[in-house]
Amino acid sequence: MPSPSLEIAGSSIVLVGSFNPAIFQPQWFAKQELLPQAEADNANVEIIHPQVCQFDTERFMLQVTPDRLTAITKPNAVDAPLRDLISGTFYTLEHTPIQAIGLNRQMHFQMHSEEAWHRVGDKLVPKDVWNEAYKGRPGMRNLNVLYPASSPDEPAVTVIVQPSVQITPHGVYFEVNFHFTQKAGESAETLMGILNAKWEETQKHAERIVGHILDWTAA
Repeated sequence: MPSPSLEIAGSSIVLVGSFNPAIFQPQWFAKQELLPQAEADNANVEIIHPQVCQFDTERFMLQVTPDRLTAITKPNAVDAPLRDLISGTFYTLEHTPIQAIGLNRQMHFQMHSEEAWHRVGDKLVPKDVWNEAYKGRPGMRNLNVLYPASSPDEPAVTVIVQPSVQITPHGVYFEVNFHFTQKAGESAETLMGILNAKWEETQKHAERIVGHILDWTAA
């Protein structure tokens, strides 16, 4: 039986805190030597405003609001530079109040057949009760599973499974989020230490989780 094909992959970092969106613009990153000057010059700036800043470059998309910063790799881009961009930013802005950080992996798979595609949803969300509840063929639209943090030093882990809106037909989307919460009295530097120490581990762990789900649903 053919294996699912990974078609689109990406990574993202989400920070929850208190930010000044207007400063997070391409030329500021270039001035801090966090982006090459050419990449900053060629950035596509959507908006720069006291309430929101959003732009994208050849490698990243960045959106900042007063309480949230989201940085996303472009599809299938190398993910390590995203980690370096965010850690460098908040080692520079070390006094920025940050309460939490999410390290995320997104993956879109092409299933080899409609049967294999349905099997993922049917095994993760058995349909017996739904078949009895109403007529027709029920289908899984969004599965969201939370593993609570096992200790203050460990992340909460959320796994999301959905039909892919980018790979059609027969695409399956996975997202795995590792959510680390700041302890009272800790600085932004502490969370950047977590980012640097845990980035590769969480990205690989996400891929292992998704691989296990795909193997189990195919059996």
